[in-house]
Amino acid sequence: MLVSFFISVHPKHSSLVTDLFSGQLRSSLHCSVCSHYSNTFDVFCDLSLPIPKKSDYGRAVTLKDCLDLFSQEEKLDKENSPMCERCSRRTESTKRLTIQRFPRILVIHLNRFTMSRYSISKSTVSVSFPLTGLDLGPFGPVDCGPVLYDLYAVCNHSGTVNMGHYTAACREEEGWCYYNDSCVDAISEDKLQSNQAYVLFYELKICNITRK
Repeated sequence: MLVSFFISVHPKHSSLVTDLFSGQLRSSLHCSVCSHYSNTFDVFCDLSLPIPKKSDYGRAVTLKDCLDLFSQEEKLDKENSPMCERCSRRTESTKRLTIQRFPRILVIHLNRFTMSRYSISKSTVSVSFPLTGLDLGPFGPVDCGPVLYDLYAVCNHSGTVNMGHYTAACREEEGWCYYNDSCVDAISEDKLQSNQAYVLFYELKICNITRK
């Protein structure tokens, strides 16, 4: 049963969409000079995750690899760092993203399209993802406990940057169904994993965070 867990980011502008899809990211900045920490918070309706190259891992890429890359600590030099609140100047610092509030419906966008100065390319790296028990607890507040999600839909993109086609697979009461324009067919769970997976939809099942 879906846990009754709502997000109140802007109460006076709340809606069914924000109640279901809105979460909150925390960006933590650590000054390397004075060790001061500062936090900023941003609302998100989807997580856009980078896809590592296979050669970086020497094995199949997993959704956890993408989450690790998204949340890994980033070093900022003076030119790219914001002002330190304590030093009152730009200093070398580190930045890390974590999830402060978890949405009831989690939308994960696998960022397959990369822009360079002159072109756009598409990654065809296959990313394996869990159908049940995706735990985002390690990417949330310290000691928040398990935050478990189950997959209920996948949006696929086939083709190239210039010519592509979208299909979807959704979990129904009788099993998984594959939607391709006007055609709907049954599909087995082992067919859900492919290098065409583009957007993943998860629903929250367990969240042990206590809200005041």
